[in-house]
This record gives sequence, C-alpha cells and structure tokens, in this order.
Amino acid sequence: MKKTISIMIMIFISSISFSQQLISHSSVRVDDNERQGYLELEDFWSSVHEQAIIDGYAQGWMVWEFLYDNEEDAKGKPDFLIMNFYRDSLQKSKLNNINWKDYAKKVYKGKLSKSKFEKKWNLPMGKRNFYELERLDNTYWQGGDLKKGMQITMNAFKSLNEDYEDYEMKFFKKWHEKNILDGSKKWWEFNRVLSSNVTTTSSTDGSPTHSTIDMPGRERSEEENSAFWENLTFEDRMMIQNGIASRELMGQYKLKLLMFK
Repeated sequence: MKKTISIMIMIFISSISFSQQLISHSSVRVDDNERQGYLELEDFWSSVHEQAIIDGYAQGWMVWEFLYDNEEDAKGKPDFLIMNFYRDSLQKSKLNNINWKDYAKKVYKGKLSKSKFEKKWNLPMGKRNFYELERLDNTYWQGGDLKKGMQITMNAFKSLNEDYEDYEMKFFKKWHEKNILDGSKKWWEFNRVLSSNVTTTSSTDGSPTHSTIDMPGRERSEEENSAFWENLTFEDRMMIQNGIASRELMGQYKLKLLMFK
C-alpha cells in the first residue's frame, strides 16, 4: 500500500515538467441495476492495473464517482470517471501489444477458477466516452496521502482564443499557488484535450479543449474573500476579465475517489 501511495503521489507532485505526461479519461454511465456489477468489475480490474504499473505499462489508475445534488442534476451525466496515467507516449504505446484478457488471466492465475474469471470479465462495463489529455501545468501537491473519499472539482473548458493557455499558466496559476499557501486549496492542474471518442451522449454541448482539476482545502472566510477582491490592482482585474473571456465553461463536476493504484 505504501508503495502504491508513493507512486500516485509522485504522479501529482513531481517537480519535473509535465508536458510529457499523458492521461486517459473514460467517463462511464451505468444503469441503476448495473451499478453494483460495474463496481465489482472495477475492483476486478484494480489488480490488473496494479500489475500493469509494476510491469511499466502505466504510472497510475483511479476510479472516481461523480457527485450530484439530486436525480435531476444527474440526468444525462456520467456516473464514474476512470483515469489512467502514463509517463509519455512511448510508455502508452506499449499498451498496443497487450492482450488484456490473457494478461488478466495471468494476474488471476491460481486465484480464480475459469468460470469465476469469465463471470468477472463479463460484468457490465457501462457506456463510455474516451478522452486523451496532456498535462500542461500544475501546482505542488498539498493533499497528503491519497485516500478513498477524497474529493475534487473538474472543470471542462472550451478555448476561445490563442491566449487562453497563457492566461491559465501565467496568470491564474499564481492565484492557485496563493490558495495552496493559505490552505484553501490542495491541488490544481491544467490539461489539454488531445482527442476524444464520444460513443454515447455527452454531458457537454460540444467537445472541451481543456480541463482543470482542483482539490479544495479549508473554506475561506467572508473577510478573506472580501480582502482578496479589495486588494486586486487594476491590472489584476483586467487580467481576470480578459482571462475569463478567453474560455467558455462547458461543465463543472464534483467527484469522489473510489479506487486507486
């Protein structure tokens, strides 16, 4: 477990450039009567992913659950998000040579009978959309050890002009770093969407070009929030205004960590 946690923390907090790191996101929708079976499937796959990390095929794997206020809010939106992390395109390309069923059989050799393996292998997968991302930037990780139940906020954006990435990395990032220092945020990352394969209805109208992920920290007081806006310079206010105008928010989601390797 300590080794697994160390691997995942290194994915988040390494001070090297993340321009090479690739991340695959798979959003999953399941029918209510398939929910338990789907979670059983991911639990089955967790050991397969753990071995794949050990064998150098990936850096990490996570399953998150989308959190909604009510059934109406959840309508037409995904239930789960799978994240796979790769050091670079070379590591990711190694997956093309894997027969996953044969690989999984080796992982479960002596642990599951053939009939039980087939039953696990054929559990409901849900309906999925696939997204390939590249990590462009991030803050330092202040979230401590990864734990089930940790929550994040994911924002899907559409870039509206060529300056958008610079606004995120050269301006907005410094405010996220200040939030890290005062404890009101534990993490921020910025990703570019390289490609998407939408096989079922998407929760966004169109395809996002970028995404951010935030992990909240302590709640800031009203006095702190007021002081923040009062202390902004004219240049800061113009940068915020222009930065917001460089992007369109296509969706905002809260997620809870269920599994990780």
